[in-house]
This record gives sequence, C-alpha cells and structure tokens, in this order.
Amino acid sequence: MSLDDQELSAQIRRHATRHRAPDSLRAGIRTQIAVAEAGRAATPAPVRPARRTGLVWRWPSAALSFASGLAFALLVLPLVPRLGLGEPMEATLVAGHVRALGVGPLTEVVSTDRHTVKPWFQGRIDYAPPVLDLAADGFPLLGGRVEQLRGERVATLAYTSNRHVIDLYVWPSETRSAPVPGVHKGFNLRHWADGSMQYWAVSDVERAEMDRFVRQWQERAAAAR
Repeated sequence: MSLDDQELSAQIRRHATRHRAPDSLRAGIRTQIAVAEAGRAATPAPVRPARRTGLVWRWPSAALSFASGLAFALLVLPLVPRLGLGEPMEATLVAGHVRALGVGPLTEVVSTDRHTVKPWFQGRIDYAPPVLDLAADGFPLLGGRVEQLRGERVATLAYTSNRHVIDLYVWPSETRSAPVPGVHKGFNLRHWADGSMQYWAVSDVERAEMDRFVRQWQERAAAAR
C-alpha cells in the first residue's frame, strides 16, 4: 500500500460515518442466503469420482469449509436472539425464524409435495398439522421442520414468495379468531385460529403479500374440509 493509500485509509476511518443496516435489510439478506442454501439441498449435486491423493488433497477443502462455517457463524449468531420463555410470542417466533434462516435447519424434510411433507410429521409430534399446496397461488411449499417452541414440539411449514421465506407455525387450538397483524424487528406476523389449529405466519415479505398468503391459506383450508 502506498503512502497516499495509507493516508486515505486513515482519513476514511477518522471521518467516515457508519450507519446500522435496518432490520428489514438484514432480514432480507438472511432470507436470500437461506433460500439459496435450501435450493441447493433440494437439488442433489451429481456424484463425481474423486481421486485420492492423500492428506494434501483433503486438507485445503476441509480447512476452507471450516473457515467458511466459522465466519458465517460469527456473522449470524449475534443476530439470533434466544428463544426465551418470558418474551412475547412475536419475539419468540421471530427468533425461531431468524435462527432457521441463519444457522438452520430451515427444513428437515425438503419437498414441494404436501403428501410427502404431511406424513413426515407422524411420530415426531402428537398431532397432524394441515399441509396445503399453495404453489398455484404463488407460494410454493419448500418443506417442513419441527420447532422447539417454549418446551413444546411445533410443526413449522416453510413456504416461499419471490425468494422470501414464510414460516407457518401450526399447533392445536379449539378457539377461532380472525387474522391479527403484527410487526417485530422488521418481520411481519399474522396470527389466526380456525377451531382446530392456530397459526402464526412470520416473514419479511410486505404486508400486502402476507395478507394474501393468509387469505389463500384460509380459502384452501376451507375447501379441504
């Protein structure tokens, strides 16, 4: 680095201002990373024969993977709040959504077929969550996972909308309620119940798109009864 470059760098460090990225931008970046990773998991790479050339061949790849994973964890983990029992439900669900986007797993069963995802929950939770196909409505199913939510195992469905992820948490409830909107740290939430299950949707999609997702889900669920 030349002297001029050093002076310029010093001036930048001394006088430049720093701005914290808004929660919505950070959420969008985490979502894009998670969708890309899930897409690669859903499409297995072709198996190619490997040549064994000893420890020298394996060490650079292992070191690079370890360094990449460590760097990613150091960047993402500070952004992931813990699932605390004393915090509001909105904060708990957003924490689970962020954790799944950042360090995973986003899906434990990866499939766009609801007939694959729904049976996967058998034996993993003590109820049968509805799993709907919303691909024709612009919300393809990505898969599902079981989330530990305040000590309970909860079915979580992952849908996509233009490369955004919508997590839908589902567990039994005998109450009925219309969708209630909410916002937490830049994420939009919707909560409703249909007399059999209650639902919490969490995503960084726009409010109108979240409302459209809820409407399509309710219409499909009513038609399936």
